[in-house]
Amino acid sequence: MNEVTPTNESQAISILFPPLLTKHHMAELLGRTVRTIYRLESQGRIPESVNIGTQRVWSRDEIMHWIESGCPARRQWERLHPKYRKSKGGRKI
Repeated sequence: MNEVTPTNESQAISILFPPLLTKHHMAELLGRTVRTIYRLESQGRIPESVNIGTQRVWSRDEIMHWIESGCPARRQWERLHPKYRKSKGGRKI
């Protein structure tokens, strides 16, 4: 049997988490409760989610890059990484 042995944390996260993270995935990844995830988003302390149907999701790649950047507040994050800035036509993932 072949066992997957990730060489670093990023690889492990991409194996354990899907490309689009739900509020439950975010809570698990960040070690917080779902309620805290909603609060952090409303306070602008985490990247903004997008709605797909009725579900809020975050891009796993964006969240990993955000974590690697030191978890800055949303405004600072969007200034540092303009590709994640909200645009008129909707948010890019």
